[in-house]
Amino acid sequence: MKTTGKKLMTYIQADKDREDNILKYQRLLGTAFNDYSTIKLSMNLFTLYERIADLLDTESPDEDMMQVRDEMEQYINTLSFSLRNVFVDKKPDASLISDITSIRDKITADMKLLTFYVDAYEIYEYILNRKEPKFRDEELTEIDSAQLAETMFDFVFAEDDKLLINTRIQDMIAQLPVRMTKSHFFDIISNSLMIYRGGEKKSVDGFIESIRDAALLDEPKGLSDRYASLYEFYKELRSVNYESIDEDTVSSLSDKISENADKISAICSDYMMMTEVINDILVVLYTEGLKDSSYLDDRYDTASTIISSIVTATDIYEASAGFDELFVKLEGAQEDAYETLASLNANFDDLYNTYYEMYEGDIQNAFDNLSKVDRLTSTSLFMDIENSGLSVVVDEADEIYINEEKNSLVEDFKAHFEKLGKSERRSVMAKVMSLMPVFFNTKQEIKEYFEYALSSCSDLAEMTACKELIDDLIIYDSRD
Repeated sequence: MKTTGKKLMTYIQADKDREDNILKYQRLLGTAFNDYSTIKLSMNLFTLYERIADLLDTESPDEDMMQVRDEMEQYINTLSFSLRNVFVDKKPDASLISDITSIRDKITADMKLLTFYVDAYEIYEYILNRKEPKFRDEELTEIDSAQLAETMFDFVFAEDDKLLINTRIQDMIAQLPVRMTKSHFFDIISNSLMIYRGGEKKSVDGFIESIRDAALLDEPKGLSDRYASLYEFYKELRSVNYESIDEDTVSSLSDKISENADKISAICSDYMMMTEVINDILVVLYTEGLKDSSYLDDRYDTASTIISSIVTATDIYEASAGFDELFVKLEGAQEDAYETLASLNANFDDLYNTYYEMYEGDIQNAFDNLSKVDRLTSTSLFMDIENSGLSVVVDEADEIYINEEKNSLVEDFKAHFEKLGKSERRSVMAKVMSLMPVFFNTKQEIKEYFEYALSSCSDLAEMTACKELIDDLIIYDSRD
C-alpha cells in the first residue's frame, strides 16, 4: 500500500487525473485505517468482554458501581450488534454509527464528571495532608527551609533535559506552601497567558479551560444527577471548616478520599477500555465504504475471524479456546498496519487543506469521514471527532484577546475565592500554579522562589507535610 500511495501522490501533485487519483488515495487510506482498527479490535475485544463478564458476576452495595455495571452491559450489547453486522452479516448500516457515537458521548460526559471529582479530591487532599502532622503523637522537628530549598533546587537541575526540568519545577511548586497575595497569583496567570500571544486562540482557550477545570470554577453539567455517593462526598468536603478541623475529621475525610479515588479509578479504567474499542469500531464503520479488500492480507482475515467468534459466542471462554493459534498469526500485525497507516496518513492534512473546498460529493464525503477516523486513532481517546481541526487559517490570539480572556478569568477567580476558606484558596492556587508554564527567567529566580515560599510559612505542620511530600517525590523519581 505504501508504494501505491507514493505513486498516487505523485500523480495528484502532477495534476494527472487528479480527481480520480484523489479518490483512489482516499480509498487506500480508508483501507489502511480499517485494517489497523480491525487488528486492534481483535486484540482488545476479548479483554473488554471478559471485564464485562466479571462486572456482571459482581454484586456490590455501592449504587454507583451497580449503575455502571448495568450501563456497561447495555453498551456491550449495542457494540456486539454493530460488530455482528460488520463482521458476520457483512451488512454494515450507517445507523450503527449514531448508536455507537451516542455511547461514546455518554462515556465522555461521564469522564468529565469523574475528572471533576479527581480535581476536587486533589484540592482537599492537599489541605488534609498539611493538617495531619498537627495531630501526631511525636513532637514535630523544625524544618531547615534553606536546606530544603537547596535540596529541591539540586533535584530540579540534576538532569539537562529541559522538559524534565520544567516538569520537576511544576511538581515542586505544587507542594510548596502558598503565601502569595491574590494579585500576585493573578499576575502569574496573566504572564503565563501572554506566552500564547501570536499563537492560535484555541491554544489560549485550551489553557484557560485547563486552569478553570483545575480550580473547579465550573461544575460540569449533570454533576448532581450522576454518581450520587461521589456528589454527596463532594458536598461534605466543601462544607468542612478546615481552619478548625479536628483529628477525627482529617482521618475520616482522608480515608473517604482514598476510597472514592479507588472507585473512580476503577470506573475510568473500564470506560477507557470500552472507549478504545468504541473508537476502533467507529473507524471500521466510517471506512467500510472506502475499504478495498484487494489490499488486505490473511492477517486481516484472522483478525475478522477472532472478532466474529467473540460476538457470536454464547460462552466467550469456550470461543477463546482456539485464539492462541490465531494470535500467533497476528504477531507484529498491529505494528505493520500502523506503519503503513502512518505512511499514508502523513499526506492527509495537505490533501484535505488543498482539495476539500475544491470538490463536492464523494471526495468531500470521504474527506469528512477520514478526518473523523484520523481523530479517532489519535492518542486522545475522548477527542471531539466532529471538529476536524484541519485548516490553513490561523485565528491569532493578539494582546487584546488575551487580556479580555484574562480579565474574565480573574473576575471568576475573585468570585470563586469569596466562597472559599483560607486553606481552600491556598490549595487552589497551588494546583493552578502547577499547571503554569515555567514563569522564571533564571535559575536564581527559581531558587529564590523556593526559599521565599518555604521561609514564609510559619505553620510547622504544613512545613512537615511539605518536606515529606517533596522527599517522596524525589525518592519516587529516583526509582524511575
